[in-house]
Amino acid sequence: MSLKSYFLKGAFMKKVLISLSLLLSLGFTASAALPEAGVYLDKDGSPITEEQMVPPSVKSTKMLPQSAAVHDALSQLPHSAATVLILSINEDGAVTHEEVSESSSSLILDQYAASSAESWTFRPARRGEKAVPFTVRIPVRFVSAMISVPPAPEKQVMADMTDKEQQAAERSGHPTFSVKLSIDGEGKMTAPPKVQKEGLTLSDSDFKILSRYIERSLRQWTFSPARNPDDEAIEAETAISITV
Repeated sequence: MSLKSYFLKGAFMKKVLISLSLLLSLGFTASAALPEAGVYLDKDGSPITEEQMVPPSVKSTKMLPQSAAVHDALSQLPHSAATVLILSINEDGAVTHEEVSESSSSLILDQYAASSAESWTFRPARRGEKAVPFTVRIPVRFVSAMISVPPAPEKQVMADMTDKEQQAAERSGHPTFSVKLSIDGEGKMTAPPKVQKEGLTLSDSDFKILSRYIERSLRQWTFSPARNPDDEAIEAETAISITV
């Protein structure tokens, strides 16, 4: 099968792979610096040192729903990249300010990362027993959805037909079906296959019988996942032809 005929472009992808690497470096500059006129004291009256500073930790970093523009940006991203954000986190663990420190090379993805970060929550930084505001640098890594190698079937075993399925195939002249599949980064189908009827001359009842047979057979197949230019396995949609 040709790549042009059977590979669907990234705009049809059901799920775009985005991995978050939330690394809270201990080298940050705290926005709650020691006061000029003195030092912070613990509840027992002892001075609190920088070593006693506990940085914030992640509670929720849910990304916003991905728009068509984000899907397109990922499909056009030549290599996986990261948007590095600088976030100001207050005493309640809420993000009060976000800015892009390093670009992923895509303004759309940079804005998507910054907009998503607005609703993130953290366990606040602490200096001793006291919650304090803090500034962190967090890279949001975007995995390129540009397809270098499309997904492809590996093990292709058709199930044994029942008498009913065999009769439907013979009545219909053993048609060839186009089937759309969504294959994840592990080579597994992420949704039931979509058997297409367009262009076929067979009854609705025979189409139903044979499409169920195809779905049953595909559950036994294995696939190699699509790969991006960095040779990372990614999710993608593809289409295959099956003659019954």
